[in-house]
Amino acid sequence: MSFLALLAAGSASAQEWRYRVRPGDTVWDLCAKYVRKDVAWQRLQAHNAIADPYRLPPGSLLRIPVAWLKLQPAKARVLGVQGAAFAQMGSAAKAFAVAEGMLLGIGTRLRTSKGASLTLQFVDGSRLLLQSDSELILDKLSAYGATGMVDTRVRLPRGRTTHSIKRMRGPASRFIIETPSAMSSVRGTQFRVGSDGSRTQAEVLEGSVAVRGGKRQVLLKPGQGTASDRGGGIAAASRLLPAPEPRSIALRAGQLSWAPVSGAHRYRGQISATPDFVTLIVDEVSERPAIPLPALGNGRYHLRVRGIDANGIEGYDAIGQASVSLQPPFAIAPVDGSATGAERPRFRWASMGDGARYRFQLAAGDGGFESPLVDEPALQKTELRIAQALPPGEYRWRVAVVDGDGQASPFSDGVRFRVQPGNGPAVESGVDEADKKALHVRWPAGEAGQRYRFQLSRKPDFSKLEVDREIDTPYVTVPGLRSGTWYARTQAIDSDGYAGPFGPAQSIKLGCLPCRIAAIGGGAALLLLAL
Repeated sequence: MSFLALLAAGSASAQEWRYRVRPGDTVWDLCAKYVRKDVAWQRLQAHNAIADPYRLPPGSLLRIPVAWLKLQPAKARVLGVQGAAFAQMGSAAKAFAVAEGMLLGIGTRLRTSKGASLTLQFVDGSRLLLQSDSELILDKLSAYGATGMVDTRVRLPRGRTTHSIKRMRGPASRFIIETPSAMSSVRGTQFRVGSDGSRTQAEVLEGSVAVRGGKRQVLLKPGQGTASDRGGGIAAASRLLPAPEPRSIALRAGQLSWAPVSGAHRYRGQISATPDFVTLIVDEVSERPAIPLPALGNGRYHLRVRGIDANGIEGYDAIGQASVSLQPPFAIAPVDGSATGAERPRFRWASMGDGARYRFQLAAGDGGFESPLVDEPALQKTELRIAQALPPGEYRWRVAVVDGDGQASPFSDGVRFRVQPGNGPAVESGVDEADKKALHVRWPAGEAGQRYRFQLSRKPDFSKLEVDREIDTPYVTVPGLRSGTWYARTQAIDSDGYAGPFGPAQSIKLGCLPCRIAAIGGGAALLLLAL
């Protein structure tokens, strides 16, 4: 279908632009400002039957044929770009990387890689978001002098775009977007277009769009969409799917999720760093109401999700926001309040995934972390046996994670433990026999009145839970665990019942070491987890 968003009807030669005369205007000045140089001012005088060119009545309308107006080339500005996007000025020209602020002219071919996006702003302020794995060609970018009318024409061979078109005034204003299969007419609207090269979908959120393909034309009103078939035929207008429940949108457990929508066959989820979605950090389609997420740095994010019907027509958006901050690893051992006879204790914490680095600090119990006894800034492993022997006394330790982008989490709460003179085998924790093989989990206390949900699973996606508890304290004890890898996560629940997102899954490996410690010391292996 060639998809044509045409913001005017009739030929330019038969159209007229009207200007309301202001005090002090003359035929000469108006002709110099708006009319082509090869059109004499006398023709403008005659066309408007002006008796006295020196006196134009203020408030009167001056008619200027569109064909007489100045027509100048315009540029599209790149408002933002995310990921790898490239531009090419001609079929034989070398492609170059697109950058924010770049001005692009007629003939530019744009391509976004998978996961990339960019937004163009045209001379009249209209915007076009080119989404992931898409291709766009700027066929015409023109402005009718100082009239405010523009003629913008682009082609979308494949991919998907989201449009915010300024309400255009004047008979010659046009915005045209072609795909390989339909046509449309709008006058200032919010709409979306997608094409896989043979079929096209169009959805209108605001305004109206007349879509034409083959011999049929369909008028889309707000909240309607249509799709072409393989032969280029246009389907009748259909209602867009309703938006998902906005309050259901959440970032949790490494995914963006939302409530399902009746009639949806698939879903699209998007994340942006800006409220107007100038660029998309995430733009994914899923068969269920959730999409997996890449590692997100600390910050506030804007979320947009919608359902997709059986014809590929995308529905209304639900908008949400969420803040992301890296959480520190769970601290495992030594545990809070424990005692050890080891002069060189072994410190352990949970893994935060491949590529993570950890910062470890150890301080004397009566001192602060401003001048730590040990400060290791970039550990790759999730354990550390310190090199120096510690004299008997009170100590505190803590750990933070640093992701691949150099973003650092806060430190975990300081974990207190005591080194005591050792007589016999070193025991890293000391509790009574009843706690044998118990896992003691601790995390920072939240706000007053908050409760907590703790989950423990053998599976990293928590599809099967071994432990799922709501508790009042920021710690929990789980007895009788088997050896192997476990995954733990926590969630804060406010006093009004609102449950925040789960923290990231953290892995804990329980091997035979706790068993040996329990056997040697006659007590339990006690593991501490701290967010």
